[in-house]
Amino acid sequence: MNPRVITAVLLFSLLAAACGGDRDAGGEPVDITTWQLRSGTVDGIALVLVDGYPVTFRVEDDQAGGTAACNQYGGRVILDGNTVSFPDGFFQTEMACVDPGVMELEAAFLAALSRVTGSAAGGGELRLSGDGVDLRFSAVEPEPDAALIGTLWNLDTLIEGDAAPTVAAPATLYIDDQGKVTGSTGCNSMNGTYQAATGFSPLATTRIGCEPSVMDQERLVLAVLGGDPILTIEGSTLTVTASDGSALIYGADA
Repeated sequence: MNPRVITAVLLFSLLAAACGGDRDAGGEPVDITTWQLRSGTVDGIALVLVDGYPVTFRVEDDQAGGTAACNQYGGRVILDGNTVSFPDGFFQTEMACVDPGVMELEAAFLAALSRVTGSAAGGGELRLSGDGVDLRFSAVEPEPDAALIGTLWNLDTLIEGDAAPTVAAPATLYIDDQGKVTGSTGCNSMNGTYQAATGFSPLATTRIGCEPSVMDQERLVLAVLGGDPILTIEGSTLTVTASDGSALIYGADA
């Protein structure tokens, strides 16, 4: 897996298991892969959660990530017993959310997470703590995986190198039950075919010109889809990862 892909690319290993096999009240491993922030304090000041903007945390191998209210975030994590550190800090996508308090919550959470040094899990709960920081999470049941075929996928996130460029224009991907591919790069319509064994055929597009940021997005979309990608679905998220690590992250149309 490309370590820069920070959303639901694979089923994430449980942090509790990585931190010493913590178990729930019934003595069984906590069989949940995503944690959602329920409360937190930083230097004695409570984080103000915002309805509709969950803050989540998950770990797979040496990568941690999730949703920080508005944006996706991620970074390398080192787990040693109950000790936790994030040696390289975090990167995140570049969306701006205008509802009151969302961006403030995001900034406060990421700043707090960078100060975390310890963890404890049990009873379906996770606690991350550090100097002046106390973050408490509850386990979240994973949602059923959407079907690749017959689902309209909307582009949510671009990953290129160490960057996560903002999606400049709405883009879609759709594969029907005959393997026909249709959709949009954000500028032009595209069509072709897809087979599980061989992947995407070369995709044809219309020839409209758009502003530079949208054309940059189109270039990346076509490069990833044409780059012998690996497709992975978890819940309502489809991640299409090319061999060079670039990726497109789509969400299932509600």
